[in-house]
Amino acid sequence: MGEINRDIMLEKDWNQPCIHIDVPVPYEEDYQMKMLRYNEIEGLLRVSGIGREEESRYTYQTKGGVSLEKKYENQNVEKEMILSFIRQFMDVVENLRNYMLDPDCLLTGPEYIYEKDGRFGFCYLPVRQKSLYRSFHEMTEFFVKKLDYKDTEGIFLSYLLHRATLREDYDLREIMEEYEREERERRAEKEERADTERAQNSSVDGAVFMLEDELEEDSYEESKNQNYKMRINESAVNEEKRRYGPIGKVISRIKTGRWGSWNDLITEIDGQDEKGHL
Repeated sequence: MGEINRDIMLEKDWNQPCIHIDVPVPYEEDYQMKMLRYNEIEGLLRVSGIGREEESRYTYQTKGGVSLEKKYENQNVEKEMILSFIRQFMDVVENLRNYMLDPDCLLTGPEYIYEKDGRFGFCYLPVRQKSLYRSFHEMTEFFVKKLDYKDTEGIFLSYLLHRATLREDYDLREIMEEYEREERERRAEKEERADTERAQNSSVDGAVFMLEDELEEDSYEESKNQNYKMRINESAVNEEKRRYGPIGKVISRIKTGRWGSWNDLITEIDGQDEKGHL
């Protein structure tokens, strides 16, 4: 079955922790519903289904969780949340395959994903057929819109995901393994540079200290503080350029949230012209 043309209607019943999703197709008690009914699949919200006048209603137990749409209505998404979400998302997809269920039936819109105590619960809709590659890519748009623009690493991760998932046959697990490898390398390089800088500063401070008796104390302290601040600022700028490559040149604009639309950011980072050509 292809993707349903009519939008799925979401009804929230505030008298109990559940949501209802109505779809304009007759209800069918197929093997998927039996698999969902008789197995508690980790990462999925419990679901039941009924037919209603040539339509189907699926009811999901949220168990007091809050939808991502609601939770992040007035707060920012950060890097650690994105990483946790991706790990759990990949686990859910693997669980579905183990139960011979179609991952394309997983709803990835923020209004259908519920979070409680750091755990995410997903809705599985048997009649919903949409490429998981496409639906997860659309989820990256949610991360982008809700980013903390001062979280440089979160911006870099979101950009990586957004770009990598543009392909039709991407492997999310491979993308994340590559990201984690690069993160380990960046951390190692950062620690090595910090050790080198501490050693250099110690050497310089020792040499200056030998001359301290010949200098006015206030002049020495002012000069030392100014040199230290210059080194810190220069180090921070160079660090972002080294760690984030092309994205480093616009990182200051990203942090202020004043670069324009997300597409404008992608265009600038990728070195495209105004028409989007490379």
